[in-house]
Amino acid sequence: MLHNYKSCLTATQNSKGVLDVDTVKGCSLGMAKYPDGGCYGECYANKIASLYKLNFKSSISRKIDHGSFDNIFRLIENHPLHWYRVGVFGDPCHDWENTILVCEELKKTLKVPIIVTKHWVKLTDGQLSRLKKLSAVINTSTSGLDTDAEIEYRVDQIKRIKEFGITSVCRVVTCNFTKSEFAKIGQEKQDFLLSLNPVIDNPLRAKQSSHYVLDGDIVLTKIEKGAVGAKFISLHSDNSYLGACKTCPDQCGIDFEKLNGNKGGVMKVKRKMKQLPLIENKIEFTHVESVIGSGYEEQVADLAIRDKVAYRAARKNMQIHSAIILKINNKFSGFFTFQVNHDAKEFCLLQSAMELNKKDKKIYSEMVQEIIKQNTYGYPMIMTVSTKHDLECPSVFEAIGFKIYLNLSGFAYMVYGTFDQVRMKRLAHATMTNAWTTTRSDWLKMKKEWNEKIEAVGEKYNIPNPKFASRDGCWQGQNGFSNVVLSKQTTENGKVTHHKGKSFNGNASVLDPVACEVILRFFMPTEGKRIYNPFGGGVQFGFVAGSYGYEYIASEIRQNQCDANNILCQDFNSAKWIQSDSSTYVPEGKFDLCFSCPPYYKVEKYVDYEGIVPDGEINSLPNYEKFRETLFAGYKIAIESLNDNRFFVVMTGDSRDKNGAYYGCEAEHELFFKEQGLSIYNKIIYLECEFTRLAHAKRTLDYRKFPKREQKIIVAYKGDMSKIKTSFPPIGRL
Repeated sequence: MLHNYKSCLTATQNSKGVLDVDTVKGCSLGMAKYPDGGCYGECYANKIASLYKLNFKSSISRKIDHGSFDNIFRLIENHPLHWYRVGVFGDPCHDWENTILVCEELKKTLKVPIIVTKHWVKLTDGQLSRLKKLSAVINTSTSGLDTDAEIEYRVDQIKRIKEFGITSVCRVVTCNFTKSEFAKIGQEKQDFLLSLNPVIDNPLRAKQSSHYVLDGDIVLTKIEKGAVGAKFISLHSDNSYLGACKTCPDQCGIDFEKLNGNKGGVMKVKRKMKQLPLIENKIEFTHVESVIGSGYEEQVADLAIRDKVAYRAARKNMQIHSAIILKINNKFSGFFTFQVNHDAKEFCLLQSAMELNKKDKKIYSEMVQEIIKQNTYGYPMIMTVSTKHDLECPSVFEAIGFKIYLNLSGFAYMVYGTFDQVRMKRLAHATMTNAWTTTRSDWLKMKKEWNEKIEAVGEKYNIPNPKFASRDGCWQGQNGFSNVVLSKQTTENGKVTHHKGKSFNGNASVLDPVACEVILRFFMPTEGKRIYNPFGGGVQFGFVAGSYGYEYIASEIRQNQCDANNILCQDFNSAKWIQSDSSTYVPEGKFDLCFSCPPYYKVEKYVDYEGIVPDGEINSLPNYEKFRETLFAGYKIAIESLNDNRFFVVMTGDSRDKNGAYYGCEAEHELFFKEQGLSIYNKIIYLECEFTRLAHAKRTLDYRKFPKREQKIIVAYKGDMSKIKTSFPPIGRL
C-alpha cells in the first residue's frame, strides 16, 4: 500500500551536500502524462518514492509548521552553500503560491532559492515579479527526449523568465545517443538545448532495462555508485560534472557577480547584526580516560541504545575506551568514544551520539575536534561512518579534514591522515578471507594503479608492453606457446637498452601486482628487509617490493626476462634478477620472505633471445616428474636461505596431462613443504574473472571438465608459529 507524503515542510541535506526544501512532494501532472516511471520512464524521485512506498503520483503541498520552522531556518542559514534547492522530489509548479511564500519566509537567511521545474503549471507575471525580488534562480528541466511541443513550451518559459530579469537556466537531462533514427533526432534536440545559455549538463540516470537502452537509442556508462546516486548514467561527455555540489562549477546557475554587484565573482554576503539571545547555550566537553569509572556509564548506555546506531557503546567491553562527553547547559547531551592503539600506531574513533532534540552538526563537529586534540602522538585517525547517518556521516567528517579511503556496503572508511597510512586496511578489506575475489571494484582500482606505474616506467625506459615483460616472459603465442622471437639492442658497452619483437599476445598470464602487495605486506615481518624469489619470472613482485624499499633477489633462467625486469626496476636500486638456474642457484645471505609463482607445467612456453629455450627451463622439461623434481630442488635451497619464523609463499596452479587428468601439482606442493618441516599455514583461493571460463565451458562440459578460474596461494611457515603475532606488524582496527 502506498502512502501520501506528509504536508509539513522539511529541509534535508542530500548525499551531494545540498539542502532540499521541497515545497511540493510528488508530481501528479508529470506522472499522469508519463505513468510508466515518470519522465523518460526513469524519474529518479519516483524510484526513491517507490522504494519507500510513497505515492509519487499525488502532489502534496508542504506548508510551514511554525513549531519546526525555526530549526529549518537555522539549518539553511548555517549551511555552507549559498543556496538551497526547491523541486527535487516533486515539481514546485503544482503549488506556486506555497513555493513562493516559503521562499519569502526564508529570505532572511540570505540564501538563494534554486527552483527546478518542468512548468507543468505556468508562473503568472505576478509570481515572477515576487521571485525576482527574492533573487531566485529558476532551472527549467529539458531533454532531447522531450517532444517537440514540450521543448518549444519550455524554451518559451526560459526566455520569458529571463525577460523578467530572473536568472533562467536551461537544465538539460543529457544522453549518450547512438546512431538510430530516433537517436539522431534526440541528438539534434539536445545540441540545440545545450546551445542555450546559461545551461547545465545533467546526465540521465537510467536502468539497463530502460526501453531507450533496449531499443538501442542511448548508451549507459557504469560509474562509481554515489557519484550521482545511480549505478548507470548516459554520459554523453566525459566533462560532465558528477561530484558533490559544493565543488561543482555550475552551482545551479547562480550569478555571483550579479548578486553582489562586483566583478570578482565571489559571493560577499552582508549579514545584519543579530540581537544576542538572553541565554546562550553553554557547551562543555569533558575528556574521560574510560567511560567505566567516569560516572557517565548509565547515561552513555541509555543514549547509545536510544540512538540505535551507537548501541555498541552500551556494552561494558566497549565502555573501557576513552570518550569525550558533551554537556549542553550542564546537562549530559552526547558522547564520542575513541581508542588509542599504540601497537598499531593508530587513533580510532568509535561510537558517537547526541540527544535527539539537541542534534547539531556544528556542535557535533566541535566534539570531533576535541577528540583530534587528544591525538598528541601523530597517529592516523580512522573512522567508519554510515552514508545514511545524519551526524556520523561522510560530509561532516570531510568538512573536518577526514578523507574516504574505501566505500563498502553503505559505509565510508575514513582517515584523518594520509592514504599510505591506511593502505594495509584497504588491502585487508580486499582479502579478509582465504577466497580472494579479484574482480571486486577496489581490487581492480588498486591493480590499475600498479599497472599504470609499470606502464609509465616501461615508457620511460623504452620497454614495450612492460606488464608482459613479466612472469610469462615468452610473450605467449598461439595454442598457449610462444611464436614471438625477440632481439636485443645494445649500446657500445654492451648494456641492453630495449627489446624489439612482434606484437605481444594479451592472453599470456601476468602476475597480479595487488596479490603481490598483499602477500608482501601480510607476510613480511616487522623487522624484515630481504625477499628471495626462485624461478623469479615476472616484474610484478620485484616492482612492488622495490616500491616499498625492500631488497629483492630473483633467480631467473632467461636472460631476456632478467634484462627487461632489471631495466624496469633500476630506479629502486633494491630489486635485482640474476640469470641463473633456480634449481641449483644459492643466493647470498638469509631472507625474511620467500615467494615464488612458478609456471603451470606445459601451459606456456618460455624462450630467451632469438626464440631459444634455455637449457634447464622447467616448463620445457620432458615430463612432469622432472618438472616437479627441478622445481622442488630450487625450493629446498630457498628454504635453507629463509630465516626461522618466516613465511614461504607459493602462488601456483595445476594443469592437465594429454589425457585430461590433473598432474596434482597443488597437492604435491603442500606435501613437499610438510616433508621439509614447514607448516601449511594458509591455503588461499585466488579467484579470477569467470567470463572467459564460461566460454571454455561450452567446449569442455561435454567431457565433464569444469574450467579453472582459480589459482592457489600456499602459505607455509618455517619455525615457531607462536611467534607470528609478535614478529609481524598488527593490522589494527578494520
